[in-house]
Formats: sequence, C-alpha cells, structure tokens
Amino acid sequence: MTRCGIHCLTAAGVVLLFLGMTLVPAVETMDISRERAETAQSTRYTMAGNGLPPPQDVDMPLEEAICRRMSVREFTDEPVSEEHLSTLLWHACGRRSDDSRTFPGFGEPHAFELYVLLEDAAYKYDAAAHALDMYKQGDYRSSVGWQYEAPVVLCLVWNMTRADEHIASAQVGAVFQNIALTAGALALGTVVTGEYPTPINTELGVPDTEDGMIIMPVGHPVHAYDFSDRPWWLSRQPRPSIGDMSLTTALRQRDEETSLSGTLSEQQQSQLVWSSYGMSRYLDRSQQEKNAIVRHRTVPSAHGYYPFEIYVATSDGVYRYHPNLLAEINWYLKYAPVDFFGLPVVTGMRRMARGDHRGDIAAASDEAAETAPLSVITVLNVDRTRPEWYDDLSGSFIRYIWHMEAGAAMYNVLLEATAMELTSNVFAVEDDAAVLEAIGLTGDYDPMYVAAVGE
Repeated sequence: MTRCGIHCLTAAGVVLLFLGMTLVPAVETMDISRERAETAQSTRYTMAGNGLPPPQDVDMPLEEAICRRMSVREFTDEPVSEEHLSTLLWHACGRRSDDSRTFPGFGEPHAFELYVLLEDAAYKYDAAAHALDMYKQGDYRSSVGWQYEAPVVLCLVWNMTRADEHIASAQVGAVFQNIALTAGALALGTVVTGEYPTPINTELGVPDTEDGMIIMPVGHPVHAYDFSDRPWWLSRQPRPSIGDMSLTTALRQRDEETSLSGTLSEQQQSQLVWSSYGMSRYLDRSQQEKNAIVRHRTVPSAHGYYPFEIYVATSDGVYRYHPNLLAEINWYLKYAPVDFFGLPVVTGMRRMARGDHRGDIAAASDEAAETAPLSVITVLNVDRTRPEWYDDLSGSFIRYIWHMEAGAAMYNVLLEATAMELTSNVFAVEDDAAVLEAIGLTGDYDPMYVAAVGE
C-alpha cells in the first residue's frame, strides 16, 4: 500500500473516532450513464437580433444534475444544436414568466453580461427577448477561449455600472453553476476558466464599462459521461438523496423569501448543507485525460483549492460542515487529493459554538436569518488560497473568484430548498467580525454569504 493510502486509512480511523461516525452502506449500485442526445447540424447565427428556439425542459432531477457536475476540457468538433444552445442560455440567466431571472441577485440587480462566441460572430445574449444580438463579426473562439477549443465559448462580463465586483461575482457564480448543471444534463461539457490575461477585454473589445470575468467553452465531451451511483458514506448525517423535481422546474420555481421560520428534518438539513460544498454520490468512470478526479464536488473551485469552510447556524448552535475529512487531511499533508481514488466519503458536522447565535448572524447579514431554522455560511479560509506548492490566489485583486465560488455554493442551497418545497434567501455578510465572533474563529478568514432556509 502506498504511503498516501496508509495515511488515508489512518485518517479515516481518527476521523471516525472523533466524530463517532457509523458506516452508511450503499444499498445499491446503479449504472446511470446516459446516451448522448441527438443534435442539429448547424450553430450559425447570421442576423442581428436573431431569435432563439424555445428552450427545452430538462427533466433530469436536480440532485442528479448536481452529482454529475464536473469540469470537461476536451471537446469534439460536433456542433451544439440551436435547441441546446437556447436551453443552455435560458437556464443560465433567462427571464422567467414573472419577469424575474433564473439566478438570484444577492440583493442587487443583475450586474453582468453574457457574450456567446460562435463560428461566424460574437453575440450578446438578450434575456428579455431570448435572442442573440450581433456584437462583432468574426470567429473569436480561439483568441478569447484560447485554453480549450470548443464549438461554443461563453463569456461572463461584469457590468460595472450596476453593482460592485463582489456581488457581480456571486451572481456569475450562480450563472456558471446553471450552465454547468444544464450542460451535463444535455450531455454537453464545460469548464470555468479565468479571464487571464484579459482576452475578453483585449480580443473581444468589450465596452469600458465592462470587465471580463470568466470564459466557459461548451461542446460535446471527447469522453462520454459514465457514472456509477456509489454513495459510500461514513457519517452520522443522512446521505444525500435524489429527489423528483427536475432542474428546469427548480429554476422556474426558485424564489427569495423575506420571512423564514419553522422546523426542518435532519434529512432536509443534511441535504441542504451537502448541496453547498459536498461530494457527489457518483463515481466518474469517463477517464478523462485532463480531469482525473473520480468523485467530484457540488461546485467547482479555482485550482481545486476548495478553500471555503461551511458553517451552519441553528437554534442550538453553530456547526462546521466537513464535506470530506480525508480530503482535508490529505490537503494539509500535501498528498494527492483523495478525490482521485473514489474512496468513501467521510463527512460530518462538528459543533463550534453552543446556544442560539442566529441573531448575531442576522445582525451581520439580514434580519430574516434570525428566525430561519437553518443558515448556511460560506467563510473563506484565506490560508488555503496560498498553498506552498502552487499559485497564491489570496490577494484582494483576485478575491472576486472566491466570491464566484461562494455564490455558486449558496445558489445550490437555494435550488435544493426549492426542490424540497422550502423557503430560502441569500444575503451578503455586512459585518465580518460579528460572524467570526459568533462562530468562534480567529485568523485570516473572510465570511461572504448566508443562505437562510425556512419551512
């Protein structure tokens, strides 16, 4: 057995003793691979203001879409159909029947633009008309999305006239999560890549009031999706389950409520917290050359750092959620991530503070959190953004990428709450010190958002 394997097993024993966990065995092993959907042959849009076909309903259950989320970096030349592009764009940030959008605003109006790069031209997505407006003729896919070749390249750009960078980033995090979940459900693939060294600004030439944030190539994966359902769980918490609500229905019905109260079951609490930052039930058997991960997370992370600590506030205390303790231990030991090996998920909650601190969390974010039976809080551990062995991403100039990740994590909680017919909302943290004091944290931490859920 390798040194890493010994440490992993030893760590598992320590963790089980520490948390008093019991093995939740897998009841079944199920092959959930899906055949690639048929696609149309053309992706060319040659008229300004070109209307898109009506978006399709994606009937895949929300939790299955979350479990299938993964980064894909190798694409075939097969075009993306107009129907799938239309569906992808509406799910990303389209307008719903009540004129609201498919993503949360985090307390502000939408503060980004979505550019779509195709073979013939660059377009801007008009959500109100569900159409592509011609922005600039020419093929900019390779010059802007230079990291990976794909038939479609999406660019998310901060509109600096509408909200500050951090709120815009949180919104973009929710949108890229919509894109990733929808792409996977349509047998397409995508990956979130950084806007460096600013090809959106320089090559595409967006207005001075806009600033490029992320680039997402989209296409058919070279390696077809191949998952098996193996929810090997070492925990005292219930393992996540696959519900009945589809991804599209969750996007349509998600709402932001201002009155949150009631009680939640242990299964509901566990499912909500898992959705924010947890490990997939599924093992990935696609064997991608450029993504060796076997068990993926519910959200992506820059460089795979996963630097957030997730805290949970209830009426009886504040808890820290550990998505996978083996991964945490291996990170500090500087071994390869255990995600590569598909080992059991060692997960659980650890009490950080006794008593009801919801009032403190509410005072630091929004009053609705005071009566919410559950609040999930994203806290950036800044030390984990500057590991000794890779890039330092701790600077304030790049803090926006972590607001994106936090936004995606909090958005998952809202979607999961919707799927369980619960009420929810998300708020920015306004008083960092108050949140850190309520949790009992000292050091270099940055609390960002609170997702509060009620009955």
